Amino acid sequence: MDKILSLLTKGNITFLIAVLGFLLSLYNFLNEMLQNRMKLHVTYKNHLISEHDHMGITISMSIENKVKVPISISRVFLNIDDTSLEFYWIPQFVFQATQKCRDEILDEINVHTIPLPAHIEGYGIIGGFFFCKSPIPISNADLLSAKTSITIHSNKGTKIYPISMNNTSLER
Repeated sequence: MDKILSLLTKGNITFLIAVLGFLLSLYNFLNEMLQNRMKLHVTYKNHLISEHDHMGITISMSIENKVKVPISISRVFLNIDDTSLEFYWIPQFVFQATQKCRDEILDEINVHTIPLPAHIEGYGIIGGFFFCKSPIPISNADLLSAKTSITIHSNKGTKIYPISMNNTSLER
C-alpha cells in the first residue's frame, strides 16, 4: 500500500493526466480523419460517342458517398491516357422519350446530364449522365485501348478512379 501511495505524487498525477490528454486528442484526430475523409465509389455503366462529330462523350455513371459526412463535388474530369477532358457543368440534353396513344402524347420525358457542382449527402449517391467534349474525334476502339480514369475534385481533396470504358451504349 505504501508503494502505491508513493507513486501517487503530484508530478506523477500531472504526467498521467498529460498522457491521457495526448491519447484522447490523438483518438479525436484519427476519428475525425476517418469520418471526414473522401471515400467515394465510382460506378461506370456505359458511354456513347456523338455520331455527328465523334467528339462528344456522354458517360452514364454513379458516384456514391461512402461516409456519413456530405461532400461537394466541384469538378470532374475524364482522363484518356494523357488528356484530361472536363465534364460540362451546364446540363446537356441527352434524350427524349414520349408515350403516345394514337396521336395524343400522354407522357414526355427529357433527360439531361448531371449539373456540376454537385452535393452528395452522407451515404448518398448521384447517378446519371455526364458529358465532355474531346478536342479531336475519338472512337470506341480508342477508348477501349486507352488508360481511362475519372478525376474528382471536391471539398475534401482530389482523387482519381480508374475505369474501363468497355461498354458502349447502343441506345440511339
